[in-house]
Amino acid sequence: MKSLVPISLALLTGLSVCCVADEPAELAVVVNKSRPDSADLGELRQMILGEKAKWKDGMGVVAVETPADSPARALMMKTIFKMNDAALKRYYMLATFNGKELAAPKEVASAAALKKFVASTPGAVGCILASDVDDTVKVLKVDGAAPGDPGYKLR
Repeated sequence: MKSLVPISLALLTGLSVCCVADEPAELAVVVNKSRPDSADLGELRQMILGEKAKWKDGMGVVAVETPADSPARALMMKTIFKMNDAALKRYYMLATFNGKELAAPKEVASAAALKKFVASTPGAVGCILASDVDDTVKVLKVDGAAPGDPGYKLR
């Protein structure tokens, strides 16, 4: 009977680790600390796509993103843009063809580089995994919710 206790505990521990690992990743929209605390999803999409060039206070938007093969970029494409990379390329080509001037996001090498860029650029906005957030940047609430909140849309 005593030998079943360690086995049971090991199984329970394994189940709890499994459950934590199965939680969906959440995207955090990070901005420079001088920026507002929230934005709606449509406005955020426009800023990152380059359709909206200024924040509400008139400061220029500087969108930044991680590389195409990063988990944060894949989650951003799915939850904010609702398209894949090929569709995004077509979007920018069509905009150029139609004479629209869109500023595509600046690409940086990693989440750490994105945080450094956002921290040093007053109008910057970018997306990283919520697990990569630290106190160098501010997390923007999207439609009134932040990562970890019920109803958060970016997961």
